[in-house]
Amino acid sequence: MTNKSLSLLTKSLPIATSLLLLSGCVVHISTANANIQQQQQRSISAAQLQRLDIESEAGSVRVIGSSTATEITVDATIYTVKSDDPYILTLEQKSGKAVLTAKNNQSSGMQIYQGNSPSIDLVVTVPSSFSLDIEDGSGDIDINGVQGDIDIDDGSGDINVQSITGNLKISDGSGSITINNAAGNLKIEDGSGDINLVDITGSVDIDDNSGSISAKQLGSYLTIEDDSGDIFAEHINGLVTIEDGSGSIRVNHATGLTIIDDGSGDLSIDNINGPVKLD
Repeated sequence: MTNKSLSLLTKSLPIATSLLLLSGCVVHISTANANIQQQQQRSISAAQLQRLDIESEAGSVRVIGSSTATEITVDATIYTVKSDDPYILTLEQKSGKAVLTAKNNQSSGMQIYQGNSPSIDLVVTVPSSFSLDIEDGSGDIDINGVQGDIDIDDGSGDINVQSITGNLKISDGSGSITINNAAGNLKIEDGSGDINLVDITGSVDIDDNSGSISAKQLGSYLTIEDDSGDIFAEHINGLVTIEDGSGSIRVNHATGLTIIDDGSGDLSIDNINGPVKLD
């Protein structure tokens, strides 16, 4: 996928290659383990707010939409090497939105840990009507019950989203993506990792470098640009358009099919209730 942005590609580069890109950067190798654990909480009134921005460097992020919540609450589990290691955990109101920042401070330069590295796991509860903008370095992301639009920029880690009603945009370096029961439109730009979609009402656009793609029970069109990995699409209430580098393709029950390019791999199509175009 030659049009992928440089920022997305560099997220999925191996560490050794990334170090070559960081010319002049001081690298610290640590044998320490971040095994010291502490709990912290933050909260802020959700009155007059409709959006939460999350900036997290390392650690899991779980966001729960609640129809009864009147506050944004954060339960954080912080892992450090020493009990007095500095970290940042703030929840503030800025320019009409809430901003959550979770970072472990470290010495200048790049740190590489041979043991467990410092991280902050977050469990966040927001009013279900909220929108989300998440920028995450590493760690799994789990979102459930959010009604507003969601924008995720993720370096590595699995992404699991379910029971949402707004539009969803994901830019992901590596890790699997699973989306279940989404009412809005989806746009996914993915470096590596499997993608699994079930019960999506809106349109779906996928730009994928590697990993299998499975899409079932879609209410609108499906467009896939894929370098490598198997593709399976079933019960698509719209046109399926696929540009594929390598891997098998199977499409069953769709209202139309266009395959722009099928580089290599088996092709199986059944029950297409509309025009079929194979270039």
